[in-house]
Amino acid sequence: MKKETRTEDIVCQGCGETFTGEVSVYRLFNRAREIKPSECPRCREAREVEERRLAEEELRLQQVKTRLGWRRSSGIPEYLQEKTFDSFDRSLQRRVFDAVKTWADGFSIDAAWGYPSLMLWSGGYGQGKTHLAVAACNSIIESWDGDPERAPRPIRFESGPGLVRRVRATYNIPPDNPYHETEEMVYQQLRGVRLLVLDDVGKEKPSAHTREVYFYVVDERLKLGLPVLITSNLPLNGPNSLEELMGRATVSRIVGMCQGNCFELKGDDFRMRKRKP
Repeated sequence: MKKETRTEDIVCQGCGETFTGEVSVYRLFNRAREIKPSECPRCREAREVEERRLAEEELRLQQVKTRLGWRRSSGIPEYLQEKTFDSFDRSLQRRVFDAVKTWADGFSIDAAWGYPSLMLWSGGYGQGKTHLAVAACNSIIESWDGDPERAPRPIRFESGPGLVRRVRATYNIPPDNPYHETEEMVYQQLRGVRLLVLDDVGKEKPSAHTREVYFYVVDERLKLGLPVLITSNLPLNGPNSLEELMGRATVSRIVGMCQGNCFELKGDDFRMRKRKP
């Protein structure tokens, strides 16, 4: 096959104007095929710009759908899903608010490995720990602008007591029962998510089972280099502490993973003051 080229005047199928274009002629034996442009350079450029705009618009639409799906499947209770940094009264926890927002702003779903964990605790209730945790989740999800076709599992939100009960509920169930999740299914759901949130840790009773669950979950996160966000009403150590609940080895891992991001919240119970959840 031989290729020849020539230039000639061509009528643009877009605007109807005549332009000079290059025609390619392919010859094979006694046959010839001509390929010529159907658009003038101006119409081609306009079409390509419009195609890029439509592709970007479709990408943004798919990203919005992906982020919405993440929120719905994250495990965050529905009544908490609208909690954001904007809806938090910054004056209640100015220092901790700034620290958590900075932490969330630096979190990348597509590059979470090695990112510091975060610990929020208070001696009382209603200081805003869960609100800040959910606000961080929403901020992290909203800032994601990656490829929807390669979207990872970003966030899993679990209450500490709920997780312990989920694992305990898998015991004494026949292995061939298809209607109940296994212990491995529970851990598999938590293992690879970019951020695991354990909320209200400390409302469960200390036991060997509780310490085993928390050690396994935290140790798996440490091995994978993935962060965990923990909220609790218990201090790290001392009587009635996370160390007593989780075990010293687990708390030691958490402190190391946080890299200094352990914050105590103080103040009045804003739920009692404002009569809001």
